[in-house]
Amino acid sequence: MNKLELNNFGVEELNTAEMTKTEGGALLNGWLGALLQPITATVGTVANDTFQFANKTVGTILSLLRSL
Repeated sequence: MNKLELNNFGVEELNTAEMTKTEGGALLNGWLGALLQPITATVGTVANDTFQFANKTVGTILSLLRSL
């Protein structure tokens, strides 16, 4: 199978920075990123609150066991 040289047909390669500036090339940074940003922020907040609660609960249980 022969290698097709797309440069002969005027096709240019884009780097990542060029792809985000090209219309349609920034799907994740565009509307999908705007849609997912509130969801990821909420998940991060819930995970942080859960971790803090678990940490305080374990600390309370350990201090209770030490006092016995």
